[in-house]
Amino acid sequence: MAKDTTKYNFNGKTNLGKNKLAKEIIEKYLSENTNKTYEDLQKIFNRKEFSYKVILNEKDYLNGKKNSKRFFPAIQYGKDNLYITNQWGYWNIEPFIEMAQKEFGYKIEIANNITNTKKNQIKEDEDNKRDNISLGKLDFSHKNLLLKGVPGTGKSRAIENIINKKLELQNHKENILRINIHSASSNADLMQGIGISSKDGKIEYKEKQGLILNLIERATFHPNQSFVLILEEIQENSLNELIGDLIYLIEEDKRAKNIVADDKEYEYQELIEKIIEDNPKTAYVEIPYLVNDSTAYRKMIMPNNLYIFCTSNYRDDKKVIEDNLLRRFEVLEIYPKADVVHEYCRDFFSQLNEKILEVMKDEIHPDRFLIGHSNWLKVDNEEKFYRAFLKVVVEFKDIKEVEFSEFKEIVENLPLVDGLDLSSYKALIENLQTKAGYDFLD
Repeated sequence: MAKDTTKYNFNGKTNLGKNKLAKEIIEKYLSENTNKTYEDLQKIFNRKEFSYKVILNEKDYLNGKKNSKRFFPAIQYGKDNLYITNQWGYWNIEPFIEMAQKEFGYKIEIANNITNTKKNQIKEDEDNKRDNISLGKLDFSHKNLLLKGVPGTGKSRAIENIINKKLELQNHKENILRINIHSASSNADLMQGIGISSKDGKIEYKEKQGLILNLIERATFHPNQSFVLILEEIQENSLNELIGDLIYLIEEDKRAKNIVADDKEYEYQELIEKIIEDNPKTAYVEIPYLVNDSTAYRKMIMPNNLYIFCTSNYRDDKKVIEDNLLRRFEVLEIYPKADVVHEYCRDFFSQLNEKILEVMKDEIHPDRFLIGHSNWLKVDNEEKFYRAFLKVVVEFKDIKEVEFSEFKEIVENLPLVDGLDLSSYKALIENLQTKAGYDFLD
C-alpha cells in the first residue's frame, strides 16, 4: 500500500499532487472554453479510462449520496455549478494527463524528475512489496499506556523495554516518534498548523502537517508494521488541547482495524476513503483545511497498529490525568525500587522513602514526595552519596517547597547522614557541596 508521491508542474504552479493537477487542468480548460454545454463536457471528461465521472453539474451531483466526499466544492461555469472529482490515483491520472497533452496541447512536467512513470512501474511494484512487509509485532494488546510516578523511577526505560521486547522494534527506530511535551508545545506542532513563507515579495500561507499526523499517515500506509508514539511528561501541558480530536479515536473500539495492504498507490485522503468504504463502521473525525477556502473537511482515522505510550511526573499545581484520558489510557503507577540501588546506600534510600511517607502522611498523595532510584544506582562511595543527597535537598527546598523542619524530621536519623549540618537548608547545602568535591566554589 505505497504512497505515490509524484508531483507535477503545470500552468505556472509547482509540486501539484494528482488531485490539484487534475483540478487545475479542468479549470484552465473551462476558462478557455466558456461556451461548452454540459453534454460537451461529459464527452470530454467523463471517459471510462478515467474510472470515475470526472465532472458533474448540480443536478447530477445532488443525485449521488456520496458525492460530497468525492468532489471538490462547486465552481461557477456559466449559469451552472460544476463539481470536479477528487478521486485521482496513478491508474487514472496517467491517461488524463495524456489526454490533456494531446487534445488540449497542455505542457505538464513531472516535478521529481521521473520521466516516465510507466517505465518505473517495475521498481514501484518492488517498493510496494517492501512497504507491505511486516515489521515488529502487532499482538501487544496494550495500545494506550500512561506510566505515572515521581521522576527517576524508570518510566522511559519501561517503555523502551516494551518497544524492544514486546514490539521488537529495536532495529526500526524510524517507526518510533518520541516527543517531550513542554509548556510551549502546541497543536500546530503536533497535529496541523499554518506555515508562512515569502516568494517574490509575497507572503504565502501553506498547510503544515504536524509530527503526529505524519506518523498516523505512515502507520495507515503500512498496516503490517507496528508504530509507536511516545509522549514524555504530559503533565507539562493539556493533552486534550495538544492532540484534539485524536483523543476520541484512540479508544480500542474506535481504531481502524482490518486495513488490508495491497499493491496500489494512493494519496492519503484517497486511502482513507477506501478504508471507510471497505469498513463503513470505521470511526473517523473531520478536520478542516486551515488555508483552503473550501468548506470541505478531511478525514482522520487512528490505525490499530499505532501504539501510544505516555509518561507523567507528579505536579502539585494541576491534575495530572484529565478525566477523558483516564477512560482511554491504562494508567500504571511506577514506584521507586530500593532493590536496584547500589548496596552502599541501599539502606539509606529505603529508609528515606519510608520516612517520607511517614512524615508527609497528612499531605494529599504523600507518595508524590518519594525519591526515584535512578540517581542512586551507581552511588558506591561517600562523595557520590553527598552529590546524590544534595539533589534530594534541593528538590525538597526549591521544587517541593517543604519546610526545613519537616525535611529534618525525615533525614536526621537516617544512615550516612551523621556529621552533616542539619541546622538549616543553607547550612546543609553548603556542607554537602563541600563534601561532594565542589572545591571550585571556594
